Amino acid sequence: MKSLKITVAVLMLAGMLGSALVTEAYPPFVKKAEKYGAKNCLFCHSKASGGEGWNKRGDWLIAEKDKRKADAIDVTWLEEYKEEEGEKKPQ
Repeated sequence: MKSLKITVAVLMLAGMLGSALVTEAYPPFVKKAEKYGAKNCLFCHSKASGGEGWNKRGDWLIAEKDKRKADAIDVTWLEEYKEEEGEKKPQ
């Protein structure tokens, strides 16, 4: 019985730690960013799977978060993003 309690506690702790490590960009962000041209995570990330590693747009959003002293990125800030000359939207 004691080992079952310990196992359950360890699994709960692992679940909480795993959820705390999730990145900020996730499918709801892509859905919100569709009106700005997003088709997938490559709109802001350098890898199709998302996660760490951002392109210029992603770097800009992170800088905006810091500049605005916001707790989280707001996808609507993309209204203000200006693409640099020669920068193309990801496919």
